[in-house]
Amino acid sequence: MKKSIVVLLVLALLAAVFCAVSAQDEVKSYADYVDVPWTEHFADLSTGIRLCYVEIGPEDGTPLILLHGVTDGRISWTHVAPALADLGYHVYIPEYRGNGKTDKPEADENGYTADMIADDIIAFMDAAGIENAHVAGHSYGSMIAQMMNLKAPERMLSTILIDTTVNALTSEVLEWAEFGDGESYLGVRGYDEEGAMPDDFLQAWAENSNPDQDFQIANLEHLRQMPYECWYRLIHACRNFDNSDHIGEISGKVLVIWGTGDEIFPAADQEVLKAGLTGCDVTYVDIEGSHNIHWDGPETTAAVVKAIDEFIKAL
Repeated sequence: MKKSIVVLLVLALLAAVFCAVSAQDEVKSYADYVDVPWTEHFADLSTGIRLCYVEIGPEDGTPLILLHGVTDGRISWTHVAPALADLGYHVYIPEYRGNGKTDKPEADENGYTADMIADDIIAFMDAAGIENAHVAGHSYGSMIAQMMNLKAPERMLSTILIDTTVNALTSEVLEWAEFGDGESYLGVRGYDEEGAMPDDFLQAWAENSNPDQDFQIANLEHLRQMPYECWYRLIHACRNFDNSDHIGEISGKVLVIWGTGDEIFPAADQEVLKAGLTGCDVTYVDIEGSHNIHWDGPETTAAVVKAIDEFIKAL
């Protein structure tokens, strides 16, 4: 009898430990490392995927969709979104396919193209009941915003392009990210046997100057939690973006924000962009900082928020 009681106590203790460990594991989602008062939702899209998005700001606020960079997820907008919400915007941040908690379906050799994801975001607007909105995209998000402008200009109150380009094939950084250097880093298809990107690459890819340690952890964890196959699907599609034939067809009100130290799409890319944006009413704002101008630190975050707010309120 005593032995049975001891066994039951041991089993109960083990169960408690297991539950505690499981609960601890659940908390370790990348999204739980930042404390942002946005709410999380899911939408089943007509394009066949289940998309996760967060929103923040007054219900009757001006609708503003923020599209993150190629492997950034919602974490990219950790500091920008609350600041814009405080200014009266109703901010939506969809994590597009391959990122965060959104579906990561199979893809052909082209990967998750900007054209494909633009269809997803338009379908997201339909599902969320957003008739039209200002759309701001950073890096690959800006390429998706370009495609949205071409596909559904009537849905765009304005188009905001942050650290953008017309043709990503010219980027040496993206070429390195896809193919590696053949020695210390083998590219996004160089680790099929391991089935995971090397952690030293992930840490290098995540490196930035933001002083917020919670942001730093969340940013790195998002990269670590991204399935290996998504790296090719996203990086390959981003690197192969080329809107040279249609850049002049982008219409409406456009804001271009560029970090003057952008190492991925430098000054030469911006000159090509300026020469191509002939069909729209465009405003250019340069801010001292890197390719990730909106999260370099408090000063650049504030500058990006100010540029977006002043641009929209002047329309």
